[in-house]
Amino acid sequence: MNLLPKNDWLDGEDLVGKLMNTFWEDRKMSVDIRDLDDHYEVKADLPGFEKSEISVHYNNDLLSIDAEHTTENEVKDDGRFVRRERSSSAYRRQFVVKDILAEQINAKFENGVLTLKLPKAPHEEKKGNSIAID
Repeated sequence: MNLLPKNDWLDGEDLVGKLMNTFWEDRKMSVDIRDLDDHYEVKADLPGFEKSEISVHYNNDLLSIDAEHTTENEVKDDGRFVRRERSSSAYRRQFVVKDILAEQINAKFENGVLTLKLPKAPHEEKKGNSIAID
């Protein structure tokens, strides 16, 4: 009976933990960030969402993308039975992106993909301070 190596399928995690990690991994917002010469390009996959259900904020070097979607379906059958189904999805991703011209950020949403263009601020060489050693 050596079809499965002893306890290998539970090493480091229990079975429920593995299933839940896979469940949550499948339900996160996928995001790609490209560092281009003069800007960053962010693409977030949000299939099934409407533009009105998405919000984007940039404050104190923190880019936040939030999306929330709720649907309700009601099916009536011969007047005695009512089945009501609801589903809700909410996603939030945050990224630290420094030295951005916040007033020039551009966003568009097409075919379930949110695309953000974050223009880079001109690079300024910052001088460090000399620290005296006691």
